[in-house]
Amino acid sequence: MTETPDPTWYDVLDVPRDASDEEIRAAWRNSTDRFGPGTSSGQFRMFNQAADVLLDPERRAAYDRSLASSGFASEPETIPPPPEPLPEATPDGVTRDPDAPADAQSAWQRRREERRVARAQRAEARPAEPASRTQWLVAAGLAVLLLVALGVAAYYGLQARQDGQVADARAAAPTSAERAAKAVLSYDYRQLDADEERAKEYLTPSYAKEFEKTFALLKENRDGSPGAAVQTKAVVSAAVSGTGVVDAEADLVRVLLFVNQTSRKAGADPRVFQNRVAMTMKKSGDRWLVDDLKSY
Repeated sequence: MTETPDPTWYDVLDVPRDASDEEIRAAWRNSTDRFGPGTSSGQFRMFNQAADVLLDPERRAAYDRSLASSGFASEPETIPPPPEPLPEATPDGVTRDPDAPADAQSAWQRRREERRVARAQRAEARPAEPASRTQWLVAAGLAVLLLVALGVAAYYGLQARQDGQVADARAAAPTSAERAAKAVLSYDYRQLDADEERAKEYLTPSYAKEFEKTFALLKENRDGSPGAAVQTKAVVSAAVSGTGVVDAEADLVRVLLFVNQTSRKAGADPRVFQNRVAMTMKKSGDRWLVDDLKSY
């Protein structure tokens, strides 16, 4: 190295003009390792200042140009060093080189603080959200509970309505069954057609067709001969002695009736037949009609 009256930064660290960054950093470490923590001596600061200049590419290039213009012997052209490893990144986005000199460390601390203050200012300026996630979840939960409550209320309301309808059916159907039994189970051989029409007023259309087939045999047999009622000149009257509901729905009720049928025939004493009759009553509009009938 060319000797000069005033030492250069290269002389301070004892490295050649074409020294690489690794060589300069190693020389800076060797020079400062003998100083204890917190040292602020002039020599310690001089080593750090030399490293600050020579480890900064722009400052080093400007320094080399100043040396050339001052008459210092030129050194061979420096080959650019290989890329430095990426410096350590901190959570706030400011990078830090652990091997940087003291002045660089201070600059890093200053930039980090500036970033922190800027973030705090942005957070204060950000408009407040209309509602937090917790508030949204609470509101959604309350809405779900409200829907569940409405559903439960609707269910029990419907159930209460159905229960009321079933109760009404249990009360109304037996009375209609009694009237129907007197009409359907009574007849007079002298007016069978009229009795048939009267009975059909208490029957559903589907059951009326079944009733017609059975009642026709009272008037005439399949071979064309007079039917049983005509042959015996029978007059039958029915009276209900008791009723009971077997099961019930809002529009369908099964009623059990205890029926006494008194039969009077020409040349014979009256006879009383005690029957149990199961009637299926079906609601049609505001009336209860017989949809099926079985005698036991």
